[in-house]
Amino acid sequence: MTGDEAVRRAAAGLIVALFVAYALWTFPANREDTRRLLDFSEFYAAGQMVRQGLGAQLYDLRAQAEFQLQSAAVHAFYLRPPFEALLFVPFTFLSYRAAYAAWVIVSVAMLTCVARIMRKNTNVLAAMLQYTHGIPVDLGLLLVVMLTFAPTMNCILIGQDSVLLLLVYALTFLALRRGRELAAGAWLACGLFKFHLVLPFVVIFALRRRWWFLLGFLGVGLLLIGISMLVSGPGVIVAYPKMFLDSQARSLMGFQPEYAANIRGLVYLTAGGRIPGAMSGGIVAAISAVLLWITAWRWNDKEFELCFSAAVVATLLTGFHAFVYDLILLLLPVTITIGELAKRKALLRNLPLNLALVVLFIPPVHHFLIACHLYALMGMLLVALFAVLIKATAHRSYCEAS
Repeated sequence: MTGDEAVRRAAAGLIVALFVAYALWTFPANREDTRRLLDFSEFYAAGQMVRQGLGAQLYDLRAQAEFQLQSAAVHAFYLRPPFEALLFVPFTFLSYRAAYAAWVIVSVAMLTCVARIMRKNTNVLAAMLQYTHGIPVDLGLLLVVMLTFAPTMNCILIGQDSVLLLLVYALTFLALRRGRELAAGAWLACGLFKFHLVLPFVVIFALRRRWWFLLGFLGVGLLLIGISMLVSGPGVIVAYPKMFLDSQARSLMGFQPEYAANIRGLVYLTAGGRIPGAMSGGIVAAISAVLLWITAWRWNDKEFELCFSAAVVATLLTGFHAFVYDLILLLLPVTITIGELAKRKALLRNLPLNLALVVLFIPPVHHFLIACHLYALMGMLLVALFAVLIKATAHRSYCEAS
């Protein structure tokens, strides 16, 4: 290792350490401190309930609130399937503060794994080198860029679990790239704790009739259902979906469409309350179906990287809800896409993509849209990114045909 490399690694390590230190330093002083509310409290409470054998009451919001109040103010509820609660049981052997610190460290470690996968399996470092005009880049800089992405910072600071879904998608990408569709489907099923950000991707592969992928997904999916039934009893098969269908429960879940950076959010901002809810839902469903069909129809295994990226963006756009921390998934299509375009010497001249990336990677833009209750507008950037990906695939196919 040269001296310059050592300095770059030390600088990257210092930035990561400072971020972790900030997360721990700003931890709420007590249960009444609401200056920084943490979503981690819902996962910690769910882990406590399962640890104490109360899995059958996991979706009793009153019981959840009682457990959360032992550690923090209640502002969110555990809405994941029971199997994910098992992941947080080991954290309940620590105090709430120590458990949060451990989860932050685990989250940074998962992000580092994703950065390593992207470095080894994409052309992202060469793309970054074009942006820096020859200034050396390495894994440390890639990790810093990923960490300082506003959705990533939000995700880790509040203790959300979207970084785990990012790792699941990275492993799915790696398996698909190696031609292991059965394993890829199995990996993706591990992300069913956020099923609304997984099922649209599965629909794309169903439209493509990729049976081995679907078999792997179904096999692990059934296993996770069985684990959930062991945690919460057979009644969870009814209790879990019922929670989402109950209007009173939905009002407490925080699925406000103005914060959804997807088709649903954009339709809400455009139509507002001027059209009936059923009509609005129909419009969202129709647009989503078209996007997924286009993604499946355009898929070309020779353009796997771009097609996979388009599928991830389409999944975010068509999922029921995509808040700021869920946009951490964009790190995959962004790193893959810039790497592919750099390989084709088309990165720097792709103005729509670069303008979208500039806006996307400016943290104040995210904070401003959230503060103005207009975060759904971020969905326009996702639409633009989707269009860039589809056009890039079509352009390459046209060039090969010529």
